[in-house]
Amino acid sequence: MPKFTVVVPVLNQHDVTERLMASWFALAKSRLNVLFIDNGSDQPLVEQEFIGRWGEEHSVRVLRNEKNTGVYPTFQQGMEATDSEFVFFSHNDVEMLEWGWDERMSAILSLLKKPGVCGMFGAKGIGTPDIYKAPYKFTQLMRWHCVTVRAMYEGDPNASRILNGNYEQIAVLDGFSMIVSRRMFGEALGGRFDHERYPVHHCYDQDICLDSHFGGFKNYVIDVNCKHHGGATSTHEKWAEEMGTTDHKIHRDAHKVMYQKFLGRLPVGVK
Repeated sequence: MPKFTVVVPVLNQHDVTERLMASWFALAKSRLNVLFIDNGSDQPLVEQEFIGRWGEEHSVRVLRNEKNTGVYPTFQQGMEATDSEFVFFSHNDVEMLEWGWDERMSAILSLLKKPGVCGMFGAKGIGTPDIYKAPYKFTQLMRWHCVTVRAMYEGDPNASRILNGNYEQIAVLDGFSMIVSRRMFGEALGGRFDHERYPVHHCYDQDICLDSHFGGFKNYVIDVNCKHHGGATSTHEKWAEEMGTTDHKIHRDAHKVMYQKFLGRLPVGVK
C-alpha cells in the first residue's frame, strides 16, 4: 500500500475528473486510497458511474458538503477523515504520466529528511525584498526560482528549470499537488490548518508551506511526472459570482491575510 491517501476536493466538472483522474488509477501499481470531497456539486459526485468503476479495484470514498466551503476547509476535512502518514491533496485536473507513479512517490517520500509538504511544482523562495514597503503591490508576494517535473516545465513558461534528481528542497509549493506530512500537521500546526483566517480560495498552499517551514520542517519538489491542466478548478466556474464577489477580490483578500500573518518574516528562501 502507498504511504499516502489521495484527497481531491471537487466542485462540479465531473467530466474533467473522469477524463484526467482515470490516469491515476490506470497507472497505479498498488491499490489506491482515494477520498473525494464533493463541495456541493449540482449533481452529486457519488452518483457518477466512474466512481463506482474506480472503486472496484481501489478504495474510493466520497464525502459531500451541501455547499461550497472553499478549498482550504476541505484540507482540514481530509486530514480528519484519513490516518495515513501522508495526505496527497490534489486538484481534479491533474494527469499522471508514468506507470507506477504511486510506488515511486512512496519510495521518494521514504528518502526525505523531516518532510513537511511535498509536491511537483515549487519555488526556492517567495516575496520580494520590498514586500513590506508601502504601497503594497500584488507582485510583492511572488514566487521565484521555480522548480518542477518534466511535463510541467514543458507546459509552463514560469517554471525556471526541471527538477534535477529525485527531490529538491524548496520554500513553497503550488496547490495543485500538495503532499502533507501528518507529523508536520500535528507538530507544527497542532492538528489544525489556519483555514478559518483565510477566504474561500487562494494562498492556502503558501500558508501551509510557510507554516511547515517556520515550524522546522522541510518542503520538497519530488520527481513524479504529471501534468496540471491548470485553471479548471477555479476560473471555469461561477463559484465566486454565486458568493457575491469575484475571484480577483478573493485573491487580493487572501494576500492581505498572508501579508499580515507573516509580517516581518518574508521574503523566505532556501538554498
